[in-house]
Amino acid sequence: MNNLRLWVGILSLTCFLAGLACAPFVSAWILPPNSSRAEASFADYEAMLVQTFKLSPERREPLRTILGQYRQDIERIKDSHMADYMSSMEPELREVGLRYREQIRDRVLPEAMRPEFDRLASSLPTSQPVH
Repeated sequence: MNNLRLWVGILSLTCFLAGLACAPFVSAWILPPNSSRAEASFADYEAMLVQTFKLSPERREPLRTILGQYRQDIERIKDSHMADYMSSMEPELREVGLRYREQIRDRVLPEAMRPEFDRLASSLPTSQPVH
């Protein structure tokens, strides 16, 4: 197995297969969640109701309006709960941030630069003095 081309081919194939296997996870992590899925669900539901009950165009319009309001209410509720969730995490996040800021200050920065770091850190809106 001294053939360099064979090794390059095997490595290329391995990288390709690894990328293929990881692509869904990476794209889900990098790309924002797609809200069109929710819109598609409402559109599918509307289409099913229209087809099942053979709704006339005059009846479709109020259905579309009602479903639009329903979707907005769901989004509002999600946003409200996300805000509650984030605010409940805030004290813990602040504590962790201060702990790591202190580690950076004490373990990374030279002693002569620590006052400048403290000055910059204290000017941040949510910061508390480190020392």
